[in-house]
Amino acid sequence: MKQDIRITKTLGLIRHVFLELLEEKGFEHIVVQDILDRAQINRSTFYKHFQNKHAVALMLVDEIKQLLTENFENRFSIPTTEFAQKMVPIFWQHRDLIHLIGKIENPRIHLYKDLALVIKEEYIKQAVREQPQSSEELDFQGYLFAIVSLGTIRYFVEKGELPDPSVIVGDIESVFNLLIIK
Repeated sequence: MKQDIRITKTLGLIRHVFLELLEEKGFEHIVVQDILDRAQINRSTFYKHFQNKHAVALMLVDEIKQLLTENFENRFSIPTTEFAQKMVPIFWQHRDLIHLIGKIENPRIHLYKDLALVIKEEYIKQAVREQPQSSEELDFQGYLFAIVSLGTIRYFVEKGELPDPSVIVGDIESVFNLLIIK
């Protein structure tokens, strides 16, 4: 069933205003009244869709997680450079959203922690198919894979620089070559 256009517009407006306020004030200093005033909506309209400002932020965390999950499906079926070439434009397009939501870190909202878990789980699903390993090995490998993947994303999002996928892959390879000297 298609959502009513008025609801879609209202949700879009709340999203837009929330992100503006987040950039201006930071999450801790936003109150629902700020959203109501800037969006020019009444309290009942806001509460029809969201319980509080945390719910708006969590909706945006879910949006980013969905974006990653949808595009992570073929991560292990194509070469790393090709995957990076596919993902860089996607993350670049959403860099402001990721950067703003990534700044919120509290017991309820933690984008980077959530993304690390998604990446780790995807790695473990693939690694199990490759060769039998203990759950401890898989847990460590998944953690390491998530830290490197997410660290790369976060670095470029926070720097505001558009990375070259082939350079990224080469840099990661260089790091691991120095890490593991044979």
